[in-house]
Amino acid sequence: MQGVALKEIRPVATSTGYLTEVFREEWDLDGLPVGQVFQRTLYPGAVTGWHAHGVTTDRLFCSVGSVRISLFDGRKASPTFGAVWHKIVGAVRPAIVVIPPGVWHGVVALGPDIALVLNLVDKAYAYDAPDHWRLPPDT
Repeated sequence: MQGVALKEIRPVATSTGYLTEVFREEWDLDGLPVGQVFQRTLYPGAVTGWHAHGVTTDRLFCSVGSVRISLFDGRKASPTFGAVWHKIVGAVRPAIVVIPPGVWHGVVALGPDIALVLNLVDKAYAYDAPDHWRLPPDT
């Protein structure tokens, strides 16, 4: 899907467990800054529902548990308009997924435990003018 990037990350074994990088500037995933980092906790089976942004780029990383990230390209001028994309990521299969503006996305927590998803957005959330469009979860 045009503008979507996936960076699979290899955990590094240490004497106390594993170290997994989340983001490195040199990966040059999209050339954009990191304006805010936040964490979402998803209960088992929780679904975020479809949402998109007008100007914000999301970068999703699941640090605990696993999730399925689903994308729909809603950008009419995109050569991949109408395309659908799914990827399962998480602690066992770490990756960061870059989602550009105009791409609808939803996340579902898989498995019996909570999932923690970090989002490294390029623009901090503006409480007075949210850049967020939502559809009902059953859409």
